[in-house]
Amino acid sequence: MASNHQTDRRKEERSLHSGAIEISFEDPNPVMVKADLIEISTRGFRAAHDATSLAPGLEVHYAGTSSSGRARVIWTHVLEGRCVSGFLILASPL
Repeated sequence: MASNHQTDRRKEERSLHSGAIEISFEDPNPVMVKADLIEISTRGFRAAHDATSLAPGLEVHYAGTSSSGRARVIWTHVLEGRCVSGFLILASPL
């Protein structure tokens, strides 16, 4: 019998999180994006922003109140008129 639910296949536990985060990259000039954290895990995070330039595959630097480092944009889509992106953390300072 078919089920209408989609099973959450994510392996890592996520926690809802709010707060400001700055995302920067070169395009070729420096670009700074102010974003709002939505959720975090040990290997990534999701953030809402207004930048259509955060495309999948782009490597960025991020800085928030509790962490900073490098990440890769995995996906971006528009949700209720605002962009939402998922990021994979590549490196964070020790």
